[in-house]
Amino acid sequence: MTRDETYNLLHRMFAAFTDPRTAPEDFAEFLTPDYVQRVDGKHLGYSEFLKHHQSLKENISSGSIRFEHFVTDGISAATVHIAEAVKPTGERMRFKVIAYYQFHGKRVCMVDELTYMLKGEPEDLDLGSRVQPR
Repeated sequence: MTRDETYNLLHRMFAAFTDPRTAPEDFAEFLTPDYVQRVDGKHLGYSEFLKHHQSLKENISSGSIRFEHFVTDGISAATVHIAEAVKPTGERMRFKVIAYYQFHGKRVCMVDELTYMLKGEPEDLDLGSRVQPR
């Protein structure tokens, strides 16, 4: 993929991820069926990723992603991005995320990431890998 195609894929994927209206089947556009996500020492397959998305839908009312750094060679990419979220109570959270992505075709097949809370409560430290609602 070109740099622009890669950037647009990740941008659209994160827009879908932070939109509570996104249905689970919508992620098939962005992720391969054998998708794997390693985040903060935890391993999520495709089905766990969908549980993670459902958990976020139940724990945040809105969210956004802003890339600080983005590099790609067309078959992989790396980002440093800021993830911001608002809980239904109005509390705000902010995370810095360092992520490496691999692609198969025009979809993401693997993400390896570390998240660091910049703002928020200790009980939300696991937000990047949470699969159960709180």
